[in-house]
Amino acid sequence: MIVERFPELAKLSVEEKKRLIDELWQEVSGSETEEPDPELVRLLEQRWRAYERNPETAMTIEEFRHRIGVFRP
Repeated sequence: MIVERFPELAKLSVEEKKRLIDELWQEVSGSETEEPDPELVRLLEQRWRAYERNPETAMTIEEFRHRIGVFRP
């Protein structure tokens, strides 16, 4: 783990660790300028068009959860 390379992190208080997390997140959140995969965009657009043509084929969230085996109230 990365934290093992920086033993001084273990000495930080919980509040200091939270501030560190926030600072790191602020630093990396602005650097995500990566473009989405064009193949994924094409697939999503294709599926959206199919839905718009025939919306009654869409599943409810309950049907989807049942299909993938995740049962929540």
